[in-house]
Amino acid sequence: MEVKEVFQALFLHSTEGILVVDSKGKIIRINPSAEKMFGYDKDELLGQGIETGIPLLPASQPGENFFYTNPLPRSMGTETDLSGKRKDGSEFSIEISLSPYLKDDAAFVVVFVFDITIRKKNEQDVIQKKKELELLTEHLKESNLELENFAYISSHDLQEPLRKIQSFGDRLKSMERENFSEKGKDYLDRILNAASRMQNLINDLLEFSRLSNPVPEFSRIDSNMILNEVISDMEITIERTGANIIQGKLPFISGNPTQIRQLFQNLISNAIKFVKEEETPSLKIYAKSSGKITHIFFEDNGIGFDEKYVDRIFTIFQRLENRKYAGTGIGLAICKKIALFHHGNIEVSSKPGQGSIFKVTLPLWTSK
Repeated sequence: MEVKEVFQALFLHSTEGILVVDSKGKIIRINPSAEKMFGYDKDELLGQGIETGIPLLPASQPGENFFYTNPLPRSMGTETDLSGKRKDGSEFSIEISLSPYLKDDAAFVVVFVFDITIRKKNEQDVIQKKKELELLTEHLKESNLELENFAYISSHDLQEPLRKIQSFGDRLKSMERENFSEKGKDYLDRILNAASRMQNLINDLLEFSRLSNPVPEFSRIDSNMILNEVISDMEITIERTGANIIQGKLPFISGNPTQIRQLFQNLISNAIKFVKEEETPSLKIYAKSSGKITHIFFEDNGIGFDEKYVDRIFTIFQRLENRKYAGTGIGLAICKKIALFHHGNIEVSSKPGQGSIFKVTLPLWTSK
């Protein structure tokens, strides 16, 4: 096939519209795709000015020819909106590419026309969705702030009446208990136990609310040292339960020491608490690092749970077991929040009766 035939085939079968315009801006050739694009028959456009199909491209301007002032190939409509106009008057978004050339001392321009209507619509949809998402995010932030403030204020305001209940309950127990009937003593003990559980719940809720405040600037943390401090703080509990804690070497991480200490303490406390009867708690703590992150594993021999509940376990106030085990259902929610604040995550794998493995993802410390 000769070169001329190749170009003729490209002109006739191209999916883009192609117009050839003379030095006066008149259309002298048009391919089938351009006919279809603009809704004209070929004979209706031949001899017409280019502005017939592309209104923003006048054939000429006073004192100069629009196309040949700068006779270089160039695109239009990529940075500014450009519209094509169909025979029926409707407009559609286009981009064009202009390719001037000379033949026998005559100047011509080949105009390639691209219908970008669908792309423009998609771009507008993306912009609209982005605006809607930004608005929704702002509303969520406001709602979360209101909820966090409510939780903090409510919990704080509950402290004073609770202190009175505990204080007068303790006085009754120490000063008047012997004057109570057995039923009265039982009622008093129940009141004090309920008040104690309420105090723990309020403390945990206050802690959860505080975590919603901005995280302090991160620093270099020796996670081995943090872990040793937590284990030392929990020495009495560990001795009482006979818990066996196996420590692997942990890396230096980037974070807030107070929050990481709380994260470790909650996970260790859970491992010791949720253990089968007549079984000694056992916990392995080790790390695997890759790139800029580390995964710290807490592998226990506890009661475990069915993984179909995995989405609930990190939700505030959610408890998978009955009230046999003490707690408020906030500890793992706090762990999740701390991990997310550190641009990490926490996941768990488990089976009923076979223990659980919590995997905490945290950023490694890297020198600036």
